[in-house]
Formats: sequence, structure tokens, C-alpha cells
Amino acid sequence: MVRRFGAAVALVLVTGTTHAAAQTSMLWGDKGELWSPASRLPDFSHAGYHGGARAIPEPPVIVDVRDFGAVGDGAADDGPALQAAIDAAALQVSAASPGAVWIPAGSYRVGSVLSVTSSGVVLRGDGEATELVFDVSLADLFGPSATWSYSGGLLRFDGSGPSTDVTTVVAEAVRGEQSLVVATTDGLAVGDRVVLHLEDQGDSLGTHLHAEQREPGTCSYQIPLTLDWPVRIEEIDGTTVTLEQPLRTDVRTAWSPSLRSHAFLEEVGVERLRIRFPDVAYAGHLEEPGYNALLFTGGVANGWVDDVVVVNADNGVITEALTKQITVRRLRSEGRKGHHGANVALSADVLFEDFALDSPFIHDLTLDHRSNGIVFSRGGGNHTLNLDHHRDSPFENLFTELGPFNYSVGGNACAGSPVGARTTYYNLAPPMDTPLLWGDVQTHVIGALLAEEDTLTDGAEWYEHLPHPDPPNLYEAQLAARFCSGPVDACTRDGWDVDTQSCRRVARADGLPCDDGLADTEGDACDAGLCVGTTPAPSPDNDAADTGCSCRLGGPARRGAEAWWLLGLVALSAGGRRRARRSRSGRSGSAAAPGSGGAGRPGSRASWRSPCGSPRSPRRASWGRSRRSR
Repeated sequence: MVRRFGAAVALVLVTGTTHAAAQTSMLWGDKGELWSPASRLPDFSHAGYHGGARAIPEPPVIVDVRDFGAVGDGAADDGPALQAAIDAAALQVSAASPGAVWIPAGSYRVGSVLSVTSSGVVLRGDGEATELVFDVSLADLFGPSATWSYSGGLLRFDGSGPSTDVTTVVAEAVRGEQSLVVATTDGLAVGDRVVLHLEDQGDSLGTHLHAEQREPGTCSYQIPLTLDWPVRIEEIDGTTVTLEQPLRTDVRTAWSPSLRSHAFLEEVGVERLRIRFPDVAYAGHLEEPGYNALLFTGGVANGWVDDVVVVNADNGVITEALTKQITVRRLRSEGRKGHHGANVALSADVLFEDFALDSPFIHDLTLDHRSNGIVFSRGGGNHTLNLDHHRDSPFENLFTELGPFNYSVGGNACAGSPVGARTTYYNLAPPMDTPLLWGDVQTHVIGALLAEEDTLTDGAEWYEHLPHPDPPNLYEAQLAARFCSGPVDACTRDGWDVDTQSCRRVARADGLPCDDGLADTEGDACDAGLCVGTTPAPSPDNDAADTGCSCRLGGPARRGAEAWWLLGLVALSAGGRRRARRSRSGRSGSAAAPGSGGAGRPGSRASWRSPCGSPRSPRRASWGRSRRSR
């Protein structure tokens, strides 16, 4: 029996001002002081290119597609020339020394699949002036198949190859630990990326992936149930191997654990171009012919998609089969309806950020097939985002700072519960509805909840009502906690700038209550000011130097005077689980968050309001686009 307790959430009650105080989560605190790797709240900080430890590079141009016969006039089939340029680049680059294939402005008609199968190859266009026009579908090329509705891509990054057992794991470990004891370390070296392979003929692994609360699915592809988790080796001491990041699951000897080698495709990417498909009517759900843009499969790590527009796609970005630490940022979709905007399966630690899905998809953001550590951060679209949960144990994934949204369930019914353990929804556009009844799998819903739901249970679901969560973005907060150790004050906090690989003082949102910290010697200090001069994020012209605590906006309250605001006390009570106070009338398998109708997209920052209630800073958007030369 899982021990449970109920709790009333602490709320900051503000009087005399329209500004509400920010609240910190009881699972995280201000800068992670309430968190540990063993906490129920997962560690999402390793998502994206090199887990945030390196900036996405700017490899030099080594090949120009025009030198291989590409015309870019929209008429000639440039597919063979583009593939020849990719193949030529592959002979000159490596993961240690990547290089770019330059695709200058033009419209390049492509009648075939373009494949990148060598590390170090980057495809770079001249912004939206460069357009790859695929006038064929996967069904046109390879024949009709139901697979094309969710898999395959016309621009393919493929690291397929054998995975070979190197050693067995001989001692059990628990989630949150970082070391494994193996039979031998022969064939292993510090810095190697290995695959932790688990395999179970029974139900225990699948149940574990559901926080020991739900049984796994029974589809044929789930028997035996396997989990392959790529991870780097940080240290070797005798037969103890220390990993780069904490374990996401227990490791039990009953699951035949082993470390495998795999030759990953690394340091690959596509940036600054458009991918367009014919403007034809949508074929229908599960009838898609495969106008699929980008595919990462077979073992791809440390890659990126940056500043890419996808038009008229059945599927925008698909990751599967040992995809690890890919960053997809500034992705935009346009055109007709499609199936999946992003479809993530059998992948780990993939980061989607600053995206705008401006074409409707049946499933905008899909989690599938044991994917874990996936982060969707700071994104939206011109419609309500559909957060799709496609079964087969996707676990420990994060949605944070997204625009208006709803939840849905897809996938085969035989594949089990919609989600696995510890899916986290943090500070999405208010009001945040709670998810459909996944079952008690330690789901986290933290933010401005509908109907002020406030039930917290340590063994099952966690609904925490924070109208103004601070920090506003859980992924960025965890990243800063991992790399930075600066002080936190009333109006600023640490932030990790991935592009510059440096810590930066990040201003908290305007209007937070603060104490200026000054002695009240001449009536010039107050303990109830408001943070001013702030923006939600750092930029070159704002490094939090112009922030501070102002008493003028907060009023003339002085020390010893009547309290400016009242802090509610947290009351913990032992006993049974207290269900959230919520209304579920009229809910179905895809229930929109009430009041969450259409909204602007983050590509137009001022067109939609952040979850904190203030317009997102336009300066951040322009700064992000100008960080790298075009």
C-alpha cells in the first residue's frame, strides 16, 4: 500500500495591489533546495544538444550544392545533386570536426529521400529564401503503408547499426543513483556513450515504468518489454561505472541489464531553411501518404534542428530508435492540416523550445513508446496545442511554459495506460486543467490550476495550485541549478545561457513583492516593495543590472507598520488522499482547457500573454534570432 498524505497549498495573499506574489513549488523550492535526484520530480536538465553543456556550433561551410549541379529553380529535380553534396561532405567531416553543406537561396525540387548517415554533416540554408520542395510522398516512393502515417521522413538522419553487449550489470541500482556495478569494464572508457539495455519477459518493468501503479500493455511489440537508454560514462573505478546523469528507473537483475555499444550518428543538423510539400487536401487520420519532413532514427545523438519552417506536412519532426539529446528550436509549421507536429518515440532527452505550430495537427506534440526526459518548452501556435499521450509507457517528460493547450490520448488500446510515471506539466497557459484520469502514476500538474485544485499526494498524483510559479520555466531552472551557483535575491536569479555557456543574472517578473533590504534610518526603506525594471529573461541589453526593489510602486508601508501581505500557512495532515476539488462535467478523451481558445504563437511574442500574466519580452525573441550569424 502506497503511503499518502493530503496537504493544503500555501498561498500568498496580496492586499493593496493588483500584483500577485510568485510561489515556489514544494517539489523544487526557489533554486532546487527541496529537490534531489531521488525526488519524484524528474531531472529534465539533460535535455537537448549535449544536455546544455555546449552551445550549438557554427561549423564552416565545406560544400556548396551548386558545385554538384543543384539549380534551385523550382523545376529541375535537384535531389541527386543535393544527395551528392551530402555524400561529398561526409568524406570531409567527423563528429569532432563537423562541416556545413551550403544550400543558397532558391527553390530546390526534390523527388527522393535525402539521407544523412555520417557524423558531422550539417545542412544550412539562407533562411526562408532557401526552400526544399518535396513533390513526392513516402507512399509514392515505396508504396502505400500504414507506417507512413507516423514514421519515416523525406529528410532523414539515420544512425542505424548493430548494438553489441559489452558487459552485464551485476548489482541492482535504484532510480536517482548514478553508478552501476558491472561484470567487467573491458571495452569501456570514460566518455563513451553506451546503451543501458533492460529486458523483461514479465510485467514488472512495465509496472515500474508506471510508478508501480499500473500494469503494462499487452501489444505483441511489448513482449518482451525492453528499455534502451543511451548515456555517457563519466567515471570508471574498478568495476563501478559512473554515468553522466542519474538513472531514470531502477535497474534490477531480473531485467537482464547490460551495457551495449552503438556507433551513434553525432553532430548533425539542419538549419535556416523551409521544407515544403504539395498543397493537397489532407488524406485523413491514419491514411497519410507520408509527406513527412524530418526523421531522426537508428541512434542519433547531439544533433539539432534550428530555424526551420515546415509547410503542408503530414508529420513535422519524428524522433525514434535511440535518439538522444537533440535540440529542436525555432521550428515553425504552416499550411494545411497534418497528423503529428512532433512525434517522439523510443527517444531520450530531446528538447523542443521556442516553437510555433501554426498549422493544425491531429496531435501537435506526441509522446510515445517509452520516450523519457523529453522537454517541450516555450512554445505555442495559432490554435490550442494538443498534448498527445500515445501509450506504451512514455515516462518522466515535461511540458513547461506553453500556450493554450488540451490533453488527448492516442495509440493502440492494447499498449496500456496513456502515460507512464511522473509526466510533468509546469506553468502552462492558465487556467491549467488537470489531465484525464491517467491513473495514480505520480503525474505533476503545477501552475494556475482550474478551480484552484490543491491536492498533493506523495505516492500518486500531485496537483499544486500556484497562480504565479517562480521560477516560471522548470527546465531552465533545473539547467541553472546544474551549472550555476550564484545567489538568489528578491528580484533576480541565476540563469544558464546555453549559447554563451555562461551564467547570467536573470530578472524575475515585474511586480513581485520584495524587501529592499535597507535600514529604515530616515524613512527611506520598506519591506513591501515591488520588483521593477525587469524582463522575463536576460538579453544583451538587459543583464538584470537595471532591476531592483522599489517601494514607490508598492506603497508607503514601513517596517513595524501593518503587514503588506499575509502569508498562508502550510498545513500537512496525515491520513487518506484528499481528491482535488474539480469539475469534470462534459469531459471526453480530448478535453480542452476551458477558456483556452485560440491564441497567438510565440514567434509573435507580444500576441499572447505568458502564464505569469505579462506579455513575453519581444527583446528575447529578437535576441534569440540574432545570436548566430546568418
